[in-house]
Amino acid sequence: MSEDAILRLHQTGLFNKLLEKENEEKKSTSIEDHEISQNIISVVRKAAPLLERIPINMPEFTLHNANHSIHVIKNIEDLIPPETLEQLNAVEISILIYAAYLHDIGMISSSDERKQIVKTNEFKKLLNSNEELYEKLEKAKNNGDYQAVLEIENKAFTDFLRKNHVEHAHKIIKEYELDSEISWKGTSYYKWVKAVCDSHGLPVKELKKNDNWPIDVLVRNKPVNVQYLSLILRLADILDLDSERTPKRLFYHINPKDKISIQEWEKHLSITGFRIGPEEIKVEAECKSPNCERVLRKFIKDIDKELEESNYLISSYRADFAKYRLNLSESVNVRIHSIGYEYRDFRFELDYRRVLDLLMGEGLYGNPVVALRELLQNSVDAVRYRESLEKREGNGYRPSIEVSLTNDELIVEDNGIGMDEEIFKNYFMKVGRSYYQSSDFREKNVDIDPVSEFGIGILSVFMVADKFTVESRRKTFEDELNPYISIYFEIPTAYDYFVKRQSKRSKYGTKIILNLKSDHPFSPSSLIEKKYQKLLLLLNIK
Repeated sequence: MSEDAILRLHQTGLFNKLLEKENEEKKSTSIEDHEISQNIISVVRKAAPLLERIPINMPEFTLHNANHSIHVIKNIEDLIPPETLEQLNAVEISILIYAAYLHDIGMISSSDERKQIVKTNEFKKLLNSNEELYEKLEKAKNNGDYQAVLEIENKAFTDFLRKNHVEHAHKIIKEYELDSEISWKGTSYYKWVKAVCDSHGLPVKELKKNDNWPIDVLVRNKPVNVQYLSLILRLADILDLDSERTPKRLFYHINPKDKISIQEWEKHLSITGFRIGPEEIKVEAECKSPNCERVLRKFIKDIDKELEESNYLISSYRADFAKYRLNLSESVNVRIHSIGYEYRDFRFELDYRRVLDLLMGEGLYGNPVVALRELLQNSVDAVRYRESLEKREGNGYRPSIEVSLTNDELIVEDNGIGMDEEIFKNYFMKVGRSYYQSSDFREKNVDIDPVSEFGIGILSVFMVADKFTVESRRKTFEDELNPYISIYFEIPTAYDYFVKRQSKRSKYGTKIILNLKSDHPFSPSSLIEKKYQKLLLLLNIK
């Protein structure tokens, strides 16, 4: 396998350009120096068999082996304008070749390492964060279906490696001492190979940080534009659309079950023609389903964005770096043939205001007092949550929920756990989403049975109110030296943007003030003597 990989490397234009640069060096210095090319061969000899192990942990993935590295190298040859490639030095070319082989090497893992990874908090956090996967895992455990449990854990481990393979690559490279061979005349430049590899897991804007991706670093006497090399590696990687990467016979042999894997395979298999020209990328495809075409079109859109952002960054180079160029236009020339259907991006579009009006109507919810129930349920969960954490810390705590009616203002205030801006944004604002059903809550391992429900939730207050305000301060347990900042938001209508104001709240908990409509159903007597007491009884609050 290693020798085949080395043979294919020798057949690439990029490696031959490197050899040419080394020969030019010999002519000018009379010193024969093939250290860089020989070190590359040594690294490829070790890396190629490692890359073949990726399917062990990622059996449904499209191929990420040494052949993928060759495709990336060939794409690099096509992406870099000939006049720019001619001016790159041997170190810059070698960094591109090293990165082509090492950027995905973090997708491998030994069985012993896997056993260690699945015990880490990072892995457990990832497993808990996938709501669908978590629910399936719990169901399989409850049913005693250990085969299903294993399959789910395998998928979670695959997702973990995929999301962390950039960082994990450094460990693999160190373990197999590949970094020690990336040097020239006693000077290591693995740091810059690492930077180029790291770039493919980040947004383009991160590459503007020149401390990590400089455009003018020196490796001995050779100037290196790490940022430019990173942009080229990213594009070459995303543009590996070669059919050799996704052969049909392998697709049918693997028979992927995971939805995302199936979409990736179908996307690649739909491509019937692909070429990186001097000034444009052309793609021909045949899609047999609208979903396949939709995924492909999104992929092309991602490439367009990558091209646009890369061109923008390169265009900002000062005049003495003008040799680093990218001649491609900012959009892919794509022609897709829809087989057996006509592609349209049609789907239901909601009239937001009308739907909310329907949701707020008494015909759906029956009784507008349900708005108060929603607020009380949130408060109940908040005080129970804090009570559980306070007990865990050995602290005394007296739960409190207060409801008051003053003029046309209904106030519900509790001394529960409270909210910070992140909780407010990710859960309070999201219709149909509950913090107490989330992975963030499960990670706290708090033993309470939430009473708040999915549904239109806080929006129900607009059955009785024209607008409302939320003021809250979250109780800190993890880091007492860095308390949460209190928040204050005005919600003027169900349709408008929120208004954030400064909060002076010092107490923990949440205070919600409803500005009631003129025909609201509340009165001090009915609220205090009947509705409020009845609701608290139902919610087991004393």
